[in-house]
Amino acid sequence: MLRLIFTIVCFCTVCPLSLYAEEEIGQQVWIDVNPRWYNSAHLKVTGQFGVRQDFSQKQWTQYVIKPAVAYSLLDGFDVSAGLGVHYTDNINEQPYSPTHDLAIIPFQGLNYVQPLTANWRMNYTLRFEEKFDRNNQTGESLNSFRLRFRLRTLYQFDAYQKGRYYRATLSWEGFETIYGRNGLISEKSRVTVGVERSFNHQQKVRLELTWQYQNLSPNTDVPGKNYSDIYLRLRYYPSWGAILGNRLRDSD
Repeated sequence: MLRLIFTIVCFCTVCPLSLYAEEEIGQQVWIDVNPRWYNSAHLKVTGQFGVRQDFSQKQWTQYVIKPAVAYSLLDGFDVSAGLGVHYTDNINEQPYSPTHDLAIIPFQGLNYVQPLTANWRMNYTLRFEEKFDRNNQTGESLNSFRLRFRLRTLYQFDAYQKGRYYRATLSWEGFETIYGRNGLISEKSRVTVGVERSFNHQQKVRLELTWQYQNLSPNTDVPGKNYSDIYLRLRYYPSWGAILGNRLRDSD
């Protein structure tokens, strides 16, 4: 099993990079705090407070706030809704640098968790997003609607300490714009590998490495160009409330 997981991880990370090796590849670091409050067996309130820093020639810093709520309808199946606010501070604008300063993104989602074994499960997520994106260079406001679908697998290993664990994660996510332009940056696909460590039932840390393929155009009259980004993401999850009996715990 471990050999199979390692093979899949290597394939999904090396293969995409080799396909786009001739294109520009950016480097980013994302740091998130993701609090969770489990109010009952069916309800979860979440938040995301993050900073994203680009270290390639585009050089920008983005700040993210994303409150959301999820409700479990059946075992393994839940619905969610929330609002994302992204503010981008450009440090050194280049011809193909992102120039929008504010994006408002209301979203709704469906999520299903499928247990495969006691330690292994699949996670399917479909999300609908409407994005209002303002370009602070041209004053243009853009509106779009898109779908996101994520397929994720998680495998859990027991840690030496009682009640704690490690998790290995692997996911693929695709993006499809239904109408409008999805701002200056339009994500196309994303592959992520990660490792997670719990400290106790109330908190955990996840480290992820992501390859993302996307399109960037400086204005509506230019088709833009495709390029790739690789980013390292550190996520901290503090939790409160009725955690052990909550149906939504496995979807984190």
